[in-house]
Amino acid sequence: MFYKSFLELNGANMVSMLAFDSRSMKVLLDEKTNKDYFKEEFPIFYRNKLQKSNNRNKFFYQSAIDVAYKNNAIVAIEFIIQYIIKYQNNFTSAFLFFKNITRLMNKGINLSALLGSDIFCYKIRYEEWPTTHWDKEELIMPYNGSIFEIRHAYEAVFGDNDMKKEENTMKSSLDIS
Repeated sequence: MFYKSFLELNGANMVSMLAFDSRSMKVLLDEKTNKDYFKEEFPIFYRNKLQKSNNRNKFFYQSAIDVAYKNNAIVAIEFIIQYIIKYQNNFTSAFLFFKNITRLMNKGINLSALLGSDIFCYKIRYEEWPTTHWDKEELIMPYNGSIFEIRHAYEAVFGDNDMKKEENTMKSSLDIS
């Protein structure tokens, strides 16, 4: 059934098609009725590849958030964001907001839960990165490389000064004079 409807809707789903209507979104995203169908493994919000009407070889991408925004369905956008935070709470969902986050802010939509979620606050968990650090202060450093290469870039981002300071701190605490 899923594959049949997915192919018949040209790769879209009903949520993407009905995003212009806030009442439809409320019903489709209602947890009491549809919770059994909501799974983190199967995202329902993504960007659909659509063909431009005047040219068969040109395409554009559109998400349900774009559809709701174009139709000024603010309540629908809020339902979508709540769903994404709960069931698609992963940095891979950030692409849904790259082009429209400032427009959503200008519309007055509350994005604090979204900005505080794992979608935009990605936690790095690699063996090369220390899980605890001697310095408890928060430090934000820029990184312009690929997210796929950051795993090996701890020293490039923070430099080896942190490691030297940590070693000196550990040595001085072990020194018994």
